[in-house]
Amino acid sequence: MSKKSLPYFFLAFLFVVLVFILGVRYGQQVEKVNKNVSYLMSLPPSPTIAPTAPPLAFSEYAHEGCKVSFLIPNELEKTTESTSSALFSSRNKKLGIALSCEKKPLIKADGELAITLNKTIRTYETQTKDTASYRFYHLNTAQVVTITIAKQYLPLLQQSLSF
Repeated sequence: MSKKSLPYFFLAFLFVVLVFILGVRYGQQVEKVNKNVSYLMSLPPSPTIAPTAPPLAFSEYAHEGCKVSFLIPNELEKTTESTSSALFSSRNKKLGIALSCEKKPLIKADGELAITLNKTIRTYETQTKDTASYRFYHLNTAQVVTITIAKQYLPLLQQSLSF
């Protein structure tokens, strides 16, 4: 070995020692993080408090222009109302009940079924996956009343609809 290459070997040796020391320090940091993660993973989850649903209540809604009334659950909010229509939707803005009335003749459309609603009201029914729509002629006001309702509220409407 010559004297000229001796400082290079010494520098290489110091570099290897430096890499070893840095690797050991890095390993210590990784081990500390792993212990913290293991501790956190061993803790049982804290219990969560489930929100309670508000009690189910109903209120009677009467529309003056259409001269109809029915019960609506408290989970529906009145979105819009005019002299010839009203719209009730749930808190997540899904359709609950839509009511409209207009002066026009009642003519059966294609795809509508003639049924008796509430044991006394002859109506035309159209159903989709989530909603049902009913059209009937109101004798007192001479208007065609259309009610579109989410199927989950349908039994309530069938029992409480009145003129």
